[in-house]
Amino acid sequence: MDVLTAAVLGLVQALTEFLPVSSSGHLVLAQHLLGVESESGLSMDAVAVAVHFGTLLSVVVVFRTDVWSLIHTSMTSGMRPRSWSEQWSTNPHFRMAASIVVGCIPAGVLGLAFKDTIESAFQSVTVVSVALVLTGCVLLALMRAPKGDGHVGLRSGLVIGIVQAIAIVPGISRSGSTIAAALFLRLEREHAAKYSFLLSLPVIAGATALKTLELLGNDVHFDLWLALGTGALVAFGAGVAALKFLMVTVKSGSFAYFGWYCLGVGLIGLSV
Repeated sequence: MDVLTAAVLGLVQALTEFLPVSSSGHLVLAQHLLGVESESGLSMDAVAVAVHFGTLLSVVVVFRTDVWSLIHTSMTSGMRPRSWSEQWSTNPHFRMAASIVVGCIPAGVLGLAFKDTIESAFQSVTVVSVALVLTGCVLLALMRAPKGDGHVGLRSGLVIGIVQAIAIVPGISRSGSTIAAALFLRLEREHAAKYSFLLSLPVIAGATALKTLELLGNDVHFDLWLALGTGALVAFGAGVAALKFLMVTVKSGSFAYFGWYCLGVGLIGLSV
């Protein structure tokens, strides 16, 4: 794994993690086009950890105020179960934190229960292409989605969490499907996007931690460390830019137009 390849994969990961076009699907296609499938499993797993860590940092930086509020609320109100009912009624940060906890459960259960099946799907360009077509159709359906002004709760958080769990399949956009679900549930646009990205933090962190544990004990040469650092740095920078761009896109109401892109890429993938 050379530095240039890691940088390209980091760029692809960051842009497609937050834009509603499926990072996992694009990574599978990019690896196929770059011939990265011939690399060792250790190299690819290590790069996956690095670029996901970069995108994790970009979410923390862009939403740092919200992240700090959620941490502070969890460390104070969350430690006093007797006050939960009152906090739910009066503290929007508590409601957001509780909804994120509930929303992360489906992805955790599905990821652990079907780990091997999901990993095998990453080897199939056909599976990715079909999933991209489905993502495109979901996004285009947003053109008919009602405009809402609601905020996330436990029930809507669970529904969005189930959608996020389904998006583990490569080619199903995590951000696209979760934001689409939130909009169909009549959540306010900016709040829907913010919840989607904050919901991704525990999932990305958990996946990164599991991969890191798998890599511990393996010999990693300096060239690979250099590639990992480059991939993480590129993923972080591109992730910050992609997040800010997408927030503007969601608020402007043009989010659904990404569906045409997903549809086109999926059809191309099925034809090659």
